[in-house]
Amino acid sequence: MAKILPALSEIYYRSSHRPWEDSYGMVRMTPHSWYVGDTWLGVVLIETNDGIVMIDSGIHGQMWLIFESLRKLGYDPQKDIKLVLLSHAHPDHCSGMALLQNYAHPVVYMSPFEKDWSWDMSYHTRVPERVDIVQPFTYDYLYDYKTPIEHGGFTFKVLHTPGHTPGTSSIFFEDHDDEGNVYRVGLHGGMGTNTMVDSNFTTGEEAERERKAFRAMMEGLKGMPIDITITNHAGNIKMSERMGEDKTDWRPFVDPAFWDAHIDVILAQLDQIEEETCFR
Repeated sequence: MAKILPALSEIYYRSSHRPWEDSYGMVRMTPHSWYVGDTWLGVVLIETNDGIVMIDSGIHGQMWLIFESLRKLGYDPQKDIKLVLLSHAHPDHCSGMALLQNYAHPVVYMSPFEKDWSWDMSYHTRVPERVDIVQPFTYDYLYDYKTPIEHGGFTFKVLHTPGHTPGTSSIFFEDHDDEGNVYRVGLHGGMGTNTMVDSNFTTGEEAERERKAFRAMMEGLKGMPIDITITNHAGNIKMSERMGEDKTDWRPFVDPAFWDAHIDVILAQLDQIEEETCFR
């Protein structure tokens, strides 16, 4: 795997070691889901009829913030975290998993294309030990990408959307407000084009093949009926610009046009990467 970029390393270090500096605390994105984290990285907490569903475990250094947020919502994090859906196995999304499993014992789903990443730490050497603590964890089930996951009155549909990592998985569900209005919610598991740069590949043919597949996947997701786009990286949905002073108000995030617009941003980034390729 490619080495983590110096600029990203500093952002990662701050999130892992000084997460209070850029913390958003809790931001409600849908009637029953919250972003908990900082201006770069977070997890999604979904309140269901049977406890909490988490998308990702986040990083080791943010676990105190996640647990404290759950307590503020009236939950016992040791008892009420029931299910974790892993978007992909990069350390910034799963380095908190070992601690979470030993503390709360949730059921964990992850991609079959990354199951070895849960125990083989060689996949995580891109993140220096000084930046994050990455420990082996276990999973209970692997996504089959055909069968929806039912939990606590929610139905989670998981799609395989590789590119950022081989097993990147995107998660879709419906949420409703107190008036009974239904909102279609989507989270792309990994839109980052940082893994599409030349340094991640050994040959031009490999780079061209993987970027072509990534482009086709992203273009195939356009047109999906998504009312609210949620995220595990705050910048992906322009959280700072869109959220209001009242962080419990999810309505600023209702925007059916946002899903396609953000995909277009990613495709434009991919265009730039391809223009600057050194494989000529």
